[in-house]
Amino acid sequence: MKRIFGSFLKSLRFFILFAGLAAVFSMCRPVDVFAQPIANITYNFSGYSIPAGAPALYTPDAGLLGTFYVKNPDGTLFVDAAGNYAADTNAVANFVATLASVYNIPGVTELNRTVETNYLVSAINIGLNDPSHTPAITTAVAAPAAVTVPDAASAVLTTATEPAVNAGATLIDVNITSQKLTYFVNGAPVLISDIVTGNNSGHNTPTGTFSIYSKQTSRTLKGPGYSAYVNYWMPFYKGFGLHDATWRGSFGGNIYQGNGSHGCVNMPKSTAEALYNTVNIGTPVVIHY
Repeated sequence: MKRIFGSFLKSLRFFILFAGLAAVFSMCRPVDVFAQPIANITYNFSGYSIPAGAPALYTPDAGLLGTFYVKNPDGTLFVDAAGNYAADTNAVANFVATLASVYNIPGVTELNRTVETNYLVSAINIGLNDPSHTPAITTAVAAPAAVTVPDAASAVLTTATEPAVNAGATLIDVNITSQKLTYFVNGAPVLISDIVTGNNSGHNTPTGTFSIYSKQTSRTLKGPGYSAYVNYWMPFYKGFGLHDATWRGSFGGNIYQGNGSHGCVNMPKSTAEALYNTVNIGTPVVIHY
């Protein structure tokens, strides 16, 4: 009986010890940090000529991918108006550049950094599980000529402050000056819509080149002083996105100057729906004056 009781006490001590350690680790590790699962991506370079010693299969660990999320100044993860996290495009682009430095063979195998950055941004934001991702590879060729668009109202990056887009590009062009959105597929405009953007009174629409990182329907966007239900939500940078605005009776012209958005690109429901049904995640969004 004494031996049995001694064994029981010993087991009890180990139980208490492990329970205590579990409690400590549960306090130390982050809990429910990610709303979506962390992306799980394996790059598959099989079939390509790659430098000697470079692995044909490469899987970035979850800890590395976790550093690619946009963070608030206090270090917490940024959450957009629809309750989603957003990838840090600059951090992703730097990682892809590093990946290219490992796998590139000039003139033979070259990673398409733009395509791969857009892919990884999208993958991170939706928590994609892709066990065999074949990267976009191109060989060194001369860059195509720049496109010239004579119609300033639907021009793609024709202002002096923006670079020209290569001919044949697929992208969404948002012209704040003309209040027009144009969706180009292989260089041809397939959808043109009047829009309402933010203005310069504290609710600016960001300018630059971004990409659609998610597509969602039936979302409620929330921010300081507003809550708006939208049918089609296509975020492209942090909490900024393209969406329908059924509360508006008109779009285009100078509406944005006196009754602009909070920074998003407002669209009529019909064109927002058409864009949502045709555009792909990862499509570049170019915003300019």
